[in-house]
Amino acid sequence: MASSLRAAQGEAPLAAPRTTVATARLNMTDTVTLTRRFTGQFEAAQETALGFEEGGTIAEVMVREGDAVSRGAVVARLDTRLLTAERTRLVASRAALAAQAELARRTNQRQATLLREGHVAQQRVDETSLQLAQLEASLAEIDAGITATDIRLSKAEIRAPFAGRIGARLLDTGAVAGPGTPVVTLLEDAPARFRVALDPALADRLETGAAVQIETQGVILPATLALLSPELDAATRARFAFFDLAEGTKPPPSRASGDIVLNDTRTERGAWVPLSALRQGPRGAWMLLTLDDDATVTIEAAEILHLDGDRAYVRGTFADGTRYIPNGTHRVVPGEAVTLAEAK
Repeated sequence: MASSLRAAQGEAPLAAPRTTVATARLNMTDTVTLTRRFTGQFEAAQETALGFEEGGTIAEVMVREGDAVSRGAVVARLDTRLLTAERTRLVASRAALAAQAELARRTNQRQATLLREGHVAQQRVDETSLQLAQLEASLAEIDAGITATDIRLSKAEIRAPFAGRIGARLLDTGAVAGPGTPVVTLLEDAPARFRVALDPALADRLETGAAVQIETQGVILPATLALLSPELDAATRARFAFFDLAEGTKPPPSRASGDIVLNDTRTERGAWVPLSALRQGPRGAWMLLTLDDDATVTIEAAEILHLDGDRAYVRGTFADGTRYIPNGTHRVVPGEAVTLAEAK
């Protein structure tokens, strides 16, 4: 009884002090401008892998990586001894047939003279005429064979289809190259282009000649939009854009990667808030802790529309100018009365 009386007469515990929080106000906008970064690569105007149309043993490769070549210059050559021997055989066969054809021609002329004088029958003239025709046909066949051999000899050499520089040397002297096997790669000496895959909706808003900046290897290069591909990529459903570097700008090596930054403006009502202001709610939803006029913590639903580094563009049940807690949301709970840092 005495203990109860003393407890009743004691002082009540002090109320816990209010949590002091820093706040900010939501600034609602009807449009949002997003900074979007796309990665692409530089490409030569033309790049081709050069190989022999017919296989064989490589006799000589005249170039090395980085060498400059002019259009029509011989890049590599096959061993052509068999083809040369075949051509020599055909030429000899033609000479023999040509001699036989000349004999047949003279014989036919003599038989025609004898026929006019009545010394031989028409049958004999017909025989010599047909023999001459057969030999002339054989000569035409051999001529075609010589022409085909000459073509094969010309194809035993790789010639540069355009002026450029050798990119890679893939085979060396003595290697056996199959038909179409690349021996060297050739890159055209022309201004390089930057290829990048863009969001089709963003690409549609770009105009030819639009100026951009390409960041590569720590260097910023000015460029302009040259053209857009007329179709979407089958795998990524993106649209390729090709940018030309400004005149006088030294291009990086072919296949060097780079980034372009484009501004994408969209009509979407919302507000930017730091990621630290968002609090995960039930079922994957997001919440924003706001304050009412009595400085009491309330909850508003938020939907993340876009992310940009450490901030998010959100929309939700809040209104423009609503006061919210940008940091330290773990220190308070909904329904708690707090003290504003500004008021303090």
